[in-house]
Amino acid sequence: MRVLSVGGCTLDHIGVVARFLEANASAEMSKFSVQGGGCAATAVVALARWGVKTRFVGKVGDDPRGNIIRMTLADEGVDTFDMIREPGAVSQFRFIAVEEGTGRKRTMFTPGSVTPLSAEEVDVAILNDIDLLLVDGTEKEAQLKLMIEARKRGIGVVYEAKRNQRDVEELVANADVFLASERFSSQFAGVGRLERLCEVLLERGPSRVIVMMGDEGVVGMERESGELVRQGPHVVDLVNTTGAGDVFLGATAYGILKKWDFEHILRFANTAAALSCTDIGGRSALYSVEDIERVSTK
Repeated sequence: MRVLSVGGCTLDHIGVVARFLEANASAEMSKFSVQGGGCAATAVVALARWGVKTRFVGKVGDDPRGNIIRMTLADEGVDTFDMIREPGAVSQFRFIAVEEGTGRKRTMFTPGSVTPLSAEEVDVAILNDIDLLLVDGTEKEAQLKLMIEARKRGIGVVYEAKRNQRDVEELVANADVFLASERFSSQFAGVGRLERLCEVLLERGPSRVIVMMGDEGVVGMERESGELVRQGPHVVDLVNTTGAGDVFLGATAYGILKKWDFEHILRFANTAAALSCTDIGGRSALYSVEDIERVSTK
């Protein structure tokens, strides 16, 4: 099994404070972490930790931060040979302040000066030994090229849409599995009722759709059955939700690779994402497959 993940990567600085401050105030952080971030990047790190052979394609600057971002993947065993380092560009960066006790967060970020990954910068040959392609919509031109080629080759495609993405119709149409938040899904499909929402999303092209509802759990539907599958929230001691959706994407991909039934996939992904919220950052609380399975069946 080998997965190619294409899309966003960044370097996250995450700090926990007792409470959010007023202007011009200062406070000591009770906890601090520097780690790799980004949807496609964190998803593939999760897969690598779970024993899947992985490759990542994304773009960073040739500055020191770009090298650190690449190392946060390579050190996990992810193949980063095809990552692009743009000469003279400043790499991506996020700072996330987390309020202790509530899990509320404030995110400040910069995309740096890295230009979008173009279709010309990716070669479809990177799909040669791939079983599953993951994309996050952050590099539409390059991702769409690979999605179309992957489907021609019979390679499964999983696309998770993120907030504020626009003009995603082609990405959705070329995905086998489509994941998004309830808010994004409702805005995209133009309907609100969950069952009808999933039906409309399936009409746009995918064979499976998954709607993530945060602390209300997750629902999904397969075109083959047309039945709404629901998993309620998995309650944990919440610390920080950063990267939970990214872990959900990785866990969904893992279930697909294992050929689990749809309900099993949703249960596993829902639990993995919830457990990731028990520490700061998407990569700090990546539990083993065995532990996730054990917790998910309780």
